[in-house]
Amino acid sequence: MGKRPTPKKRRSKRATRTQHSIYIWKEMQRLKNRSRSPFGKLAESKNKGKKALKGLTRIKA
Repeated sequence: MGKRPTPKKRRSKRATRTQHSIYIWKEMQRLKNRSRSPFGKLAESKNKGKKALKGLTRIKA
């Protein structure tokens, strides 16, 4: 028989809430900074029409 794992202390609700609120705050900051950046916009795909035509193998009449 294997050894019993050592019992871990239960994490308090307060610690979990604090960690989550800090995570949310950092995420909000990241998204704000990204939206304000000139490079934050989503890039438009190039040659969309050409790629669509390239994907066609046959045309049904």
